[in-house]
Amino acid sequence: MRKKKPIPQPHYLTIPEAAEICGVSRNTFYTWVRKKEIKAYQTPGRTNFIRPSDLVAFMQQAGLFVPEDLQAMAKEDQERHPTEPVQDSRPAVLVVDDDSGARQVLVHGLRSQYRVCEARTGYEALHQLTCDPAIRVVVLDMRMPGQHGLQTLQEVRTLRPDVRVIIVTGFVGDVPDEVVQDKAVAATLQKPVSMDELRTIVEQAWQEY
Repeated sequence: MRKKKPIPQPHYLTIPEAAEICGVSRNTFYTWVRKKEIKAYQTPGRTNFIRPSDLVAFMQQAGLFVPEDLQAMAKEDQERHPTEPVQDSRPAVLVVDDDSGARQVLVHGLRSQYRVCEARTGYEALHQLTCDPAIRVVVLDMRMPGQHGLQTLQEVRTLRPDVRVIIVTGFVGDVPDEVVQDKAVAATLQKPVSMDELRTIVEQAWQEY
């Protein structure tokens, strides 16, 4: 069983978590979000998330004490998801898998040809797609903590209908026939994935644009 961290992954926070860090009620924090006093990312399901770096900036401006753990997370968040415009003009691919080992294999196999972004959960994937419109292909694992891959697929289709999704799964039964036939799904691959096959499918998906 994984050890629970004080500030859980992914690298943005829910309203209750952010309110607890600030030492205020949830209603107070929701009011700040509604008044746009602090930046918030909203999923298609209308759930609000706060980037650690945005929370740090808000707390500093408000004169609130900023915990060291939050500062460290904000720094890592900025390194992983910079707010500055991306200079790499290569086609962008997003790899979504909570298994760091499996994710790194896919990232390494695609990096020579593409600018590869990473996400560990469906929520983080949606955040990446919101921040980076250059991402046009998503390699999506099915079984992830917090939000199943099928739910993530549905929200990707709503948020970014231009994106093609390549499903990777160790459990073929997780993918209903109607999903396999969905126009947004470029392919469904069984784990362990053949990198040659994946690169071919990613290239085909990009050629469709």
